[in-house]
Amino acid sequence: MKYIIFDIDGTLTDTTEIDDHCYTRAIEETFGFRDFETNYGYYKNTTDSGIIDQLFRERKGRTYTEEERAQFITHFCSLLERAYEEKPERIREIQKAGSVLTFLCKQQHISIGLATGGWRESALFKLRCAGINIDGCAAASFAQDALARQDIIGHTIRKMNEQHGQELALTNITYVGDGNWDYLATRDMGIQFIGIANKKLAHLEDIVKITDYDELYQHIGLYAERL
Repeated sequence: MKYIIFDIDGTLTDTTEIDDHCYTRAIEETFGFRDFETNYGYYKNTTDSGIIDQLFRERKGRTYTEEERAQFITHFCSLLERAYEEKPERIREIQKAGSVLTFLCKQQHISIGLATGGWRESALFKLRCAGINIDGCAAASFAQDALARQDIIGHTIRKMNEQHGQELALTNITYVGDGNWDYLATRDMGIQFIGIANKKLAHLEDIVKITDYDELYQHIGLYAERL
């Protein structure tokens, strides 16, 4: 068996721009923070939970409370919903991502998971708006599950192992993502990485990158089955 685990923003959904905009605004309006770094690759943990944790520690000397997190998620999601109502094209699928996910979920020797640095509520909202069905996925993990991306991915792997009653070798696990932080997490974990070709990964020359989701089948050994 193989595990293939997908990121969401920039990987399955074309939502990075609107996500960053609403996330920044939610930080300002929920917590009153100003003049913070909005190049989110700067933060130690480029996840929704990790960024806020670092901001709180730098500015308040503590992490956020569960109540503060809940307030933030509620406001963040309301901003996303409003932005989508104004311009539905702001939340759409990466071309062919939905059909690829559906096809892979039907393969007997492959198990599909999700592991995103976004909150559960916002991630599921964006997937619904993009028309991507995740019912066939074995497991999913979100920013609520950990601060570090590698821990979020690890959480999904553990849930998949529990579901299948096995502990899969790391060499049989592939993560598909679009950010340098995705690559660094998989490198530290010792699992395979496939990148969505973009400027965030342009400096990496020795990794597998795809410009079209049809290319994914070849890299995971499903080219013949897809034909």
